[in-house]
Amino acid sequence: MIRAVEAISPVPIELEEIAGDSKGYYDREAKRIAVQENMSEGQTLKTMIHEVAHSKLHSKEVEQDEQMKKDRNTKEVEAESIAYTVCQHFGVDTSDYSFGYIAGWSSGRDTKELRASMDTIRRTASELITGIEEQLQELQRNREVSQEQTKESILLIQNTDLSEFSLLDVYGMDRPELMQALSEMTDDDKLSIQAYLESRGAWTTEIGNQDSREYGEYHLDVRYNTDTDELIDMKERKAIYDKAMEPINADDVVVKFASIFESEWEVLKITNMLRDDVGKMLKDMASLDEKEWDGNYLSYMEKQGAEITLLASSSKELNGNMPDFWDYEYDFDAGLTDAEELSVMQQAEHIINRLEHGQPAFSDDERNLIVNYAYKLGDMEKTRELAEHIYAQEVDGNQDVALAMIDAQAEIDALPDSMVSISEMQEYGYTWNEMLPLTQERALELFDGDLPVYLLHTDGSETTVSDRKQIMEHDGMCGIEKGDWQNERKLCMMQEELSESDSNREAQLLYGNTDKYGIFQLKDDPELDKFRFEGTESLKRMGITKDNFDAVLPENYKLVYLGELSELQGQTQSETLEAIYTKFNIDHPADYKAHSLSVSDIVVLHENGENTAHFVDSFGFTELPKFMLTLEGKENEIETELAVHIADRYILMHECDEGYDYSILNEQYHLLDGGVYDNPDITIQRAMDMVIADLKEPRFSAVTEQYYRDEYLQGEVYAGSEAEIVNFEKLSEKAEEVEQADLAARQAQIIENNSDVVADFRARTEELFYSLDGQSAEDIEKTVYAYVQSQIDEYGLDAKIVDVVVAGSRCRGMEQENSDLDVVVEYTGSTREDDLFNMLHEDSIYIAGIKVDINPITEGRTGTLETYLPEVETYLAEKQAMQKASVVKAIPEKTVTLTVAECGEFHSLGELHENIASVEEAIAVWKSIPPERMNGIPSIGINIHTEGTERYEDVEMDILSGKVIDLEVLDYVPDITDDPKAIEVIAELIDKLPDIEVRGSLEKWQAAILASQIDQLSYDYDTYQYQDTVEDREAQVANITEDIRNGNTGYLNDFLNAVISEGIREGVTDICGEGVEN
Repeated sequence: MIRAVEAISPVPIELEEIAGDSKGYYDREAKRIAVQENMSEGQTLKTMIHEVAHSKLHSKEVEQDEQMKKDRNTKEVEAESIAYTVCQHFGVDTSDYSFGYIAGWSSGRDTKELRASMDTIRRTASELITGIEEQLQELQRNREVSQEQTKESILLIQNTDLSEFSLLDVYGMDRPELMQALSEMTDDDKLSIQAYLESRGAWTTEIGNQDSREYGEYHLDVRYNTDTDELIDMKERKAIYDKAMEPINADDVVVKFASIFESEWEVLKITNMLRDDVGKMLKDMASLDEKEWDGNYLSYMEKQGAEITLLASSSKELNGNMPDFWDYEYDFDAGLTDAEELSVMQQAEHIINRLEHGQPAFSDDERNLIVNYAYKLGDMEKTRELAEHIYAQEVDGNQDVALAMIDAQAEIDALPDSMVSISEMQEYGYTWNEMLPLTQERALELFDGDLPVYLLHTDGSETTVSDRKQIMEHDGMCGIEKGDWQNERKLCMMQEELSESDSNREAQLLYGNTDKYGIFQLKDDPELDKFRFEGTESLKRMGITKDNFDAVLPENYKLVYLGELSELQGQTQSETLEAIYTKFNIDHPADYKAHSLSVSDIVVLHENGENTAHFVDSFGFTELPKFMLTLEGKENEIETELAVHIADRYILMHECDEGYDYSILNEQYHLLDGGVYDNPDITIQRAMDMVIADLKEPRFSAVTEQYYRDEYLQGEVYAGSEAEIVNFEKLSEKAEEVEQADLAARQAQIIENNSDVVADFRARTEELFYSLDGQSAEDIEKTVYAYVQSQIDEYGLDAKIVDVVVAGSRCRGMEQENSDLDVVVEYTGSTREDDLFNMLHEDSIYIAGIKVDINPITEGRTGTLETYLPEVETYLAEKQAMQKASVVKAIPEKTVTLTVAECGEFHSLGELHENIASVEEAIAVWKSIPPERMNGIPSIGINIHTEGTERYEDVEMDILSGKVIDLEVLDYVPDITDDPKAIEVIAELIDKLPDIEVRGSLEKWQAAILASQIDQLSYDYDTYQYQDTVEDREAQVANITEDIRNGNTGYLNDFLNAVISEGIREGVTDICGEGVEN
């Protein structure tokens, strides 16, 4: 508005320092207006309008035109009245105007003079108002035009309690410029900050104040406190606040620093240190004296490597109302406090506040439940798990949060006395976690109900109550053991279940005349919590159930709903189950009171007179045949062993973890075949049927691609053969007798054919064994002998050592880096092998830093060393063969062939002959090309195909073109030069065409051939060391090739001479001709 007044003024207006009390004046001679500078915006406006009125009405020119000279009082009344009228029109404060002197001026004036002055005042005020409004509109239009191109900031000028504030939209200044301008204000500038900013080139518009209360709708850029002169960059403050409000991770450590009166405090989090390490750092800091540090805890912790984020600070006015939570509180007067020292209720509140930092989620009911849960149960780890679970459910918008609250409340309600908590018992001094607290009244009630009750003492001991008088005279807490209380609850639940006639409802489900379904859920029993909401795979991982789900028992479940299948739509059993799952998660029946159908629930279907049970699993449903049989009262029909006789074969089958283990025997009870039928979800009878069906099927030969009968296995079993059940125990005994007889026969044969088995085995070991810190195999055998004998003596076992032999991969030099040292100990006596094994392995024994695995054997169980060691030798030989085979397969096979083209430049312009196996054949084809058919320069090329790759990936290049073999171009084709076969073919081509011009030499590339042969020799010389040291065989050959080309062959000479010295001269001569010289 000041600009608008300046624009309509007839003379220039200037702000300046005016001596005395005058706020402004109009200079008739200089034709200018002077206004006192550094006044408030309102006072400046009023003074300007007053003086503009003088300039319009009382200039010399006006007085001459009107031929009338007014006295001073008349001029002042007119100017002041015009200023008042204009200011009032535009809402400028006019409360300080006083017109008492007007009455004095008007007295004695005639009516004509008064009317003339009043007309002048009205006319002039109207002209000024119109002129100012037009200028304001023009300024607004100009401002709106340039607004898109103008910098803008929102400034809040306020006092401390916000009882007075002005919200300004500042155009022409961005946030840093506004901060700079405000920081440079003088005390006089602060009297009218809006005028000051406009004097600095900004345009300002007040968009809110304490009267309009428009404040929260805007995103502030800068905040200025008129009481404290504090200037705040709100964007920077917001960035700090946003960082502070990021969620607290589980591993973050929160520390609060404060004085004892908490006049100043800060809360921060450390993101890269463990909780215990932070605690130690704070303890170390607390122990420092004034000479060792300056009291700057931030600097100290950062020097210790802590990465710190500020969460709240009183001095920085950051998060002043943040709820209290911390892992450690460092009070400079009171010392260090660990949050774990707080009461359980305080710890629970800390957990809640920590989780909600940055994103509130808990309702009041949830907060109260969590705190009460901690108070009642006294278990902070479970309290933390509960709070985290509810918080995650709330944040994700999961409706199942109510279920978690129901379960938590159920745990609280399960306590025997609602008037006392476990945390109170712990504070009382009694901490055994198998005891539950009781008040005196509840203890008397339970004692009268014949339940065992105890008097608890503050020293942690207890006394069994035998008389009511003991309870009444005891002035402390009482208690009951968890096990006794759980048994009491089970009894009460059983009584409740009986009263609800569940057995009658189950009978309707299992034996009714119509198709029905029933929903079973785990009973409200703390011991069943490990099953609740866990899928079958999770139960197996926890070791609760095996594959056959024996632990999923009807006695743990309660029928919670019974319905008619006719109400559901489902053509197949799978569709019916899915329809039930959908209905009991989305559209519960009105009379359904249990939780939504979830994992660990069981759906029983009664269809067409047959019953099936289906476990609600993590993915789909899992059928439970044994659950169904037990529910039907047919436990005795659950078979775990079965034996049948079919034609001239017997089949033994028994239950195992993976399903059903089976063995197929001939009529002499010799084992022919066996395995595991890995489907535990079916009955053993069904599994036997599947094995029999497979035995009847003809076999298919992948070689002849025809079906055939396996006479050895199938014998006389055909499609029409019938099976009959036989006694499992008797058949098992006969099979065991035959097996033992066969074993004894094999052992006798081995002993007969290998009279010096042990000596030969040891001799082979001494040849191949790598010593361990200078200890031979014999030294190790003596050490183990002494150790085993000492253990036998210490435990007084009936065992006498026969012999000790080093076995396993180390006895044949086949060990890997982490291989154990295997030692076999034969002994006699009544001590069982497994008992001696367990005793020897209670404490591990190490030799040269390698763990020793001692395997005790006896003649009656595993066999003697004479029968055992040949089996070890056979196993090691097979393992050695497999390892060699795996290395041989490591390099893919490459096939080198030749090509002949009539036109070497463009093979497609003439005949192209491919896949030529020999150089002679390629030369013959090349020479046979008739000159009259030549379409260009004939060529002979080379092709390399790698096994397992596509043909288009082959490496192909012309070697001979016309009458020239250009070897220099091979520098750019390493796929050829690094292939020994390819180099041999090129060398043979050169040798068989002596008249052809050869450019370059093959000498440097023949190094690849020599490198490949040296590599193969290295492999054959010590296969196991090669496998341990060489990871990539192709890279190994390439490295040797490069070393030969560069003359770096010293280590190769050493290796070859070492091989020669061990008598493998023949192999070396094949590679090097005359051998290798140093």
